[in-house]
Amino acid sequence: MARLGRVLSAAMVIGAAASILPVSVHAQVRSRAAAQARPASSSAVKSTKVIGGTISGLVSDERGGPLRGATVSAVGPGAMAAAHSDQTGRFSIESLPAGEYVVRAHMSGFIASRREAVRVGASTAVVPQLQLRRIDPVTAYGIRTEPPLKSRPIVAAGFNLPQAESASAADDAGVAGETGKAEHPHSEVAWRLRHIKRSILKNESGSSLFSDTDSEIPNGSIFGRAVGGAAGLAASLFADLPLTGEVNLLTSNAVAPGDLFGGNRLPRGIAYVALTAPTGAGEWAVRGAMSEGDLASWIVAGSFTSRPGSTHAYNVGLSYSTQEYQGGNPAALAAIGDGSRNAGEMFGFDRWVIAPWLSMEYGARYARYDYLEEQRGLFSPRLGFTLEPTAGTRVSATVMQRMVAPGAEEFLPRAITGPALPPERTFAPFLGDPMRAERARSVSLAFEHDFDGAYVVGLRRFYQNVDDQLVTMFRVSPAGEAQSLGHYYVGNAGAFDASGWALSLSTPAAARLRGSVDYSVTRTHWRSRNAELSAAVPAALRAETEDIHDITTSLHTDIPETATRFYVLYRVNTAFTRATAEASRPGLDGRFDVQVNQALPFGVAGTKWEVLVGLRNLFRDPHDPVSVYDELLVVRSPKRVIGGFLVRF
Repeated sequence: MARLGRVLSAAMVIGAAASILPVSVHAQVRSRAAAQARPASSSAVKSTKVIGGTISGLVSDERGGPLRGATVSAVGPGAMAAAHSDQTGRFSIESLPAGEYVVRAHMSGFIASRREAVRVGASTAVVPQLQLRRIDPVTAYGIRTEPPLKSRPIVAAGFNLPQAESASAADDAGVAGETGKAEHPHSEVAWRLRHIKRSILKNESGSSLFSDTDSEIPNGSIFGRAVGGAAGLAASLFADLPLTGEVNLLTSNAVAPGDLFGGNRLPRGIAYVALTAPTGAGEWAVRGAMSEGDLASWIVAGSFTSRPGSTHAYNVGLSYSTQEYQGGNPAALAAIGDGSRNAGEMFGFDRWVIAPWLSMEYGARYARYDYLEEQRGLFSPRLGFTLEPTAGTRVSATVMQRMVAPGAEEFLPRAITGPALPPERTFAPFLGDPMRAERARSVSLAFEHDFDGAYVVGLRRFYQNVDDQLVTMFRVSPAGEAQSLGHYYVGNAGAFDASGWALSLSTPAAARLRGSVDYSVTRTHWRSRNAELSAAVPAALRAETEDIHDITTSLHTDIPETATRFYVLYRVNTAFTRATAEASRPGLDGRFDVQVNQALPFGVAGTKWEVLVGLRNLFRDPHDPVSVYDELLVVRSPKRVIGGFLVRF
């Protein structure tokens, strides 16, 4: 009767799983059953065969040796396929429709490989090496601590749990006179049932928590079972998550202009962690950083970006940051009343493809700063349309409002390449004026055209209306107060209207060498000006009408031959506030941002180590511009040096 019960249980499991599989899977199973054979190579789970691309690659173990007989599955939005690796560990999945697929390798006695996202086109897509790790626990001397498992039985709610099969169990069965093992079916449904995600009712060794015997659990042992299986439960939950991330151990320092190697400030230690988890719907990302010292601060940010190519491409997230000052600067202590400042922001944007030639982008940001006396909640909406009348030609229009609080760059994660850093400096209002947020309203019309996929040319016409333009001043302080690179002053320069033209030349985002050159000419007309700033910074008081010329160049490249990543941005403008506060007029100046990542020729436990070095004196984020004067009205911007180690896993 027990044997009959197990057969009935297995039949019910297969029937329940088959009822929830897509109709296309049932159609394929019926066609394969009629043929009385399963194809040895790849097979797509579709009712009709479509000639498409190919996915190929290599399956290896943790030592790099090839694995024969591993099953490689490819799951896409419109098709599913599987193939087996040959004697050299190589596999090939053919006749796949174009699109994105998630590829993973499975094999009995091994932990499944990481999920790899692959885009299939007309040519062959090569998957990075799929690595499987053995499940059998082995001691440091190569002696097994427990018998290896031959299989992992599926645990389904409402059915008796099958007994774990092991080498000793097989020997006992042979001694008892068993005639042989029952053959399992080789259909598509049975294969997928054997590769369903493991149940949480598994311990860390992979065996079942219960057996077929009806032995009673001793009284008082339920808590022991809960504690003993906690580690296994956590491991089973996170084992199948395709988590990737990096850990940065950094040091950061700021030096005054012209004093790169003579600074007397001690560098600050920063710990930074980033985690990403790609899923079928998109990618989740979490970033966090913290530092200690006179200015203890931390920042945490999370976001979700949906998969590209869908009708709606969402990008949502939030961030929170805080700083607590424990130093002895009287100006900083007076500015931070209760000893700490907090700021948070949430955002949500969507790109809606209405038609193949028309899309709409809309969304908003909401930020809150506890140190603002007024306007603590800042709302920044955006709306845009993109029209593509012909392939490679785009016309777009954007309307937006952006609210920026004084000191916001200290609390919000930068969109620029590099780690998100916690607040590094303190700030205070200039001359005791209350801090007010800057409001910038912009309208732009842009035209872009791709030339043979080699470069993109763009032309843009824009208008701006700005109130309470922010001014940031380093090493400039009211009379009688000390100057410090770790503390700066903020103020408002006034209100203005601006209009201009911009011309850009760039390479596609998928190119190995990604670069861009942007030139813009802007005419501004000031409606009101803050004359109180002229005593400390004469160049901050601008002429009533001013013409501004700007050239910004960026270069971003990956060099696989040397495992080097390089990023540089340089901006030249005719209206920078001079480095000397005594200068009465703005003039030509330049600012930059450089970062180099160099991989090291070793790794530990599958990790990749890199050295990071960065130097910049750009204060604002150039990838998130607000007003044409935001960077121009940063007086005596210090150089910031950052360096350290980066570990990717």
